[in-house]
Amino acid sequence: MRAFLVSVPVFFFACGPMVKGAPDAGGQDLCNGPAKTPANLIENGGFECDPSPVAWVGSSLYGTFEIVDGGHSGRAGKVTVNAGGGRMSYAKDFAVDAGMKRFCFTAFLSGTAPFMRMRVLAGGTNQEVDQSDQIFADWRRLPLGTALEVSNNNATKLQLVFEVQTNRATQNALPGDTMLIDDVDVWESTTHCAETR
Repeated sequence: MRAFLVSVPVFFFACGPMVKGAPDAGGQDLCNGPAKTPANLIENGGFECDPSPVAWVGSSLYGTFEIVDGGHSGRAGKVTVNAGGGRMSYAKDFAVDAGMKRFCFTAFLSGTAPFMRMRVLAGGTNQEVDQSDQIFADWRRLPLGTALEVSNNNATKLQLVFEVQTNRATQNALPGDTMLIDDVDVWESTTHCAETR
């Protein structure tokens, strides 16, 4: 858990996707997956739809990004590390109303890169929380154990960033290593991210 010098308290724990697709008769949105309560705030978090109208990748992209088959469920977003590293973000800021609210973030990851970091930027870059976890060849839900929780009372936007770690003392990612991301889930919580998802 980390807090930065800001004028409001920031607390972090652990916690999901968003794009418009036609829902089927069972309430399944073809781009966003099954309906959840609370709703997933990320568009196309399962990468099942054409990414062109979706807010993935963003200006903070390092390495290369593509949509590939073989995800945790269906397709996945794939970042391949180059000399500059490997990073992608959900570039569309979440709309956040004023007042104390809690947001939870989780995703499924796999790949050949050894470690990743999930970062949440609140209010631009003046509040930040991050969580580092090992990447495995099989799909694992990260952060491990619980979701990443961000509480704030003045941020008007949140941004989610996934990056491969290249500045560790050991076990750094190398050019050609990959990070696959799928089933990203972000939601507003009233239970410290204890909702069943």
